[in-house]
Amino acid sequence: MINATQIRTGLFLRIEKELFCVLKVNHVTPGKGNAVVQTDLRNLRTGIKINQRFRSTETVEEIELVARKMSFLYQDGATFHFMDPESFEQIELPQAMLGDAVKFLKPEAQITIFRHEGNPVSVSLAARIPFEVQECDPPTKGMAGATKDAVLENGNVVKVPLFIKPGDVIVVDTETNSYLEKG
Repeated sequence: MINATQIRTGLFLRIEKELFCVLKVNHVTPGKGNAVVQTDLRNLRTGIKINQRFRSTETVEEIELVARKMSFLYQDGATFHFMDPESFEQIELPQAMLGDAVKFLKPEAQITIFRHEGNPVSVSLAARIPFEVQECDPPTKGMAGATKDAVLENGNVVKVPLFIKPGDVIVVDTETNSYLEKG
């Protein structure tokens, strides 16, 4: 158990028998009254984000998850197959557990799978992943800051600057699904 003032981004908590990941923490000290800890949490089972407020005197249960890096192998319908590159253990995860991470999967992409009591409960991607541009309009000169759509090797569509051409490798921010730089 930890005090509410010890809650930090990235911790995993058990609240009323449900597992949550802490996305954001804000300590609020009003002029009158007691301090509170305002948090944004994601339910690991349902994927739903909630706001939860804790009094500074409350305690919450922190849980430890085991993190393992795994490589994406292939997709079979709504089931995704991953392999541990060290032990060669393979696991299957449903598309619902992966959520938005599906847009960034490509063969041999590395993903971190979090387990609690042996069961997978959450996944995490690298913040930046390189992709090859498969389709886009030809490069043009134009207004500064202008963008165009580009289809990546995994089928994901991202806005890119006008100078990008098919065959270029670009780095994509997995949090915002946006172009970061030419790779």
